[in-house]
Amino acid sequence: MGVVNAGRDKRMRLGSSGKDDATPFDGSGLKMKSIKTRHELNEVEFSSILRVTEKYLLTKPSRKIAPFNFDWLLGLHREMLGSIWSWAGEIRATEKNIGVSPKVIAAELGVIAMEADKRHDETGALVIATAAEFHHRAVWVHPFEDGNGRWARLLANIWLMQHDQPATLWPATDLRNAASPIRDEYIAAIKQADVRNYGPLIDLHHRFSE
Repeated sequence: MGVVNAGRDKRMRLGSSGKDDATPFDGSGLKMKSIKTRHELNEVEFSSILRVTEKYLLTKPSRKIAPFNFDWLLGLHREMLGSIWSWAGEIRATEKNIGVSPKVIAAELGVIAMEADKRHDETGALVIATAAEFHHRAVWVHPFEDGNGRWARLLANIWLMQHDQPATLWPATDLRNAASPIRDEYIAAIKQADVRNYGPLIDLHHRFSE
């Protein structure tokens, strides 16, 4: 599976050096107390997320292991980061400068689950459009303290693979990173999706499909 092998390659390139390697971070909720720097955190998060990526994307994920219901949406985030953060898979209780109010997060995640239940019979281009829509909605809801973008991109890829479409191989491990070659384009596509223009985000999914 190319998306998994590419992830390992990126780890070797991006994990070797960087001026922010020693940057401290907010460790509230951190389970691994031995982690002291941003670089160390990035390394353990990457390894944890890669294991989950392998679980879901090495072969076509069945609806049994990826049902796209409410509990699974939370559980996917917990699988990704639960060994590192105590709040993984838990709906955030605080307001952020991005995302919906905590009071409506559960309802908005429920929308993804309900829409997924109705769209399992889609094929071809419709699958990619739905993956982009779910991707955007997950980012827009921003249900967790952190890791929302990585969670949204993985759940979109799981949807694609589950419906016989190639996963999207994003050209950066973390699109929050200013060094990402498409970060500005990605952010612009997400903002367009905010006004229900999913075209740019669909185009990115197409461009970077395996």
